[in-house]
Amino acid sequence: MCVKRQKTQTFRSFNLAKFNMIYFFLGNFLILNVFVHGFRDIKYAKDDIYFEIVEPETLHYTFKARPAQDFGVPFNTTYHNIGLVLAEPRHGCSAPINKLELQNNIVLMDRGGCSFLSKCIQGERAGVMAVVICDNDASNDDQYIDMIDDTTRRNCSIPALFILGKDGFMIKKNLNTRSLHGFYETSIML
Repeated sequence: MCVKRQKTQTFRSFNLAKFNMIYFFLGNFLILNVFVHGFRDIKYAKDDIYFEIVEPETLHYTFKARPAQDFGVPFNTTYHNIGLVLAEPRHGCSAPINKLELQNNIVLMDRGGCSFLSKCIQGERAGVMAVVICDNDASNDDQYIDMIDDTTRRNCSIPALFILGKDGFMIKKNLNTRSLHGFYETSIML
């Protein structure tokens, strides 16, 4: 089943003029659109990013994310119809067993088990376009972590973001409720 519709969305001072959104429902996969906006947070002098999940309606929300501070690359590319896939194992510290699902998509990992940089490197080796790491404390709804390198003199060439535990838990819970096996298709626009 494929449904195509046009919509106008406004986010703060940004107007996402008309865009096409295509939703596919194929077996256990759900496709949605996510739009990312760079925004300088004056209070903390961080370049936080906001992304909006438009579909499914149960996840329709604008999430704030904190980019990695001194590793990886910034989000400076617009992504359209790109997947958001849960890492397996969830911590992302070892080679993923769902590598084929991750390739050319964005991966969602849990915090803990290894450094943020190690997670980014594992994601890059799996062929992902970006890494999103959610806090492992599901009750965390206000404490953003500054992801810094681990002093191993390694680096990765993909962007990495940190989201609150409560936000990550909500996304993962929705995936589990819908038995979607961890796949969302997204569009990311800066």
